[in-house]
Amino acid sequence: MNPETTITLDEAVGEVLGLLTGLDLSYEPELDRYRAITRQINRALRANALENEWSYYAAFLDLGTLSEGQREVILPTTQRPRIIGDDAVRLVDSDGKTVRWVYYLPRDSLYKYEDRMGLWCAVTRRSIYFSREIHEGEAGLTVHVPVMREPRMFRLPNKGATVSRNIRTQQIDFPYPDVVIARAAFYYAQSDPVMQPRAQVLEQGYKDLMYQLIERDTNHTDTPYQNSFTLPLENGLAPSSGYHRHPHSDFI
Repeated sequence: MNPETTITLDEAVGEVLGLLTGLDLSYEPELDRYRAITRQINRALRANALENEWSYYAAFLDLGTLSEGQREVILPTTQRPRIIGDDAVRLVDSDGKTVRWVYYLPRDSLYKYEDRMGLWCAVTRRSIYFSREIHEGEAGLTVHVPVMREPRMFRLPNKGATVSRNIRTQQIDFPYPDVVIARAAFYYAQSDPVMQPRAQVLEQGYKDLMYQLIERDTNHTDTPYQNSFTLPLENGLAPSSGYHRHPHSDFI
């Protein structure tokens, strides 16, 4: 994150107050209002992580090495696989080089690929299930799965306890914090009877900013390379003699 655009918790609370009142106000972090605004900032962070899947909260999860004959890899209950765009599970060797890309299929389609040499997978709530058993040549490879991590929340001590400077100087976990602050102000206005008349205006301001950010990150950025639509149909669809990479509609 660019140091010039970082915003701390203290600054974020002050900016939310500025959007709500138009005044340069500040509150002691031990007071109820400071804590209430912090909760709304956390809520805005969680909601922002779902908006347009900006990939900012993506990471790779190491699920260990594969064994010959293995068919399933267990997922931690705290992790959510990232399955958008051209995402895929990676099988990595000891040097960190990707040996095989394992692309996702719908769970109810996986059984159709059991007899093919290619390797695909489907994701359930608790596991990654492969289209076939792991071969001897794939045993020992490490499974790397793209996952969506949750944004880091602002944690305050118990009510009445002193809020340390380390907590007050935490930074918002997003590279463009203005959109989180605008959303938090809108959420706070909804919960405060005095501010509710301004909720509609704050919502419009937040959405204008959000759409501008989406426009910047989608329409003005090169699209990632997309694999061929027919990729899952290769590797085993046609016989070994006269093998073609593309499928034939008249194949018998």
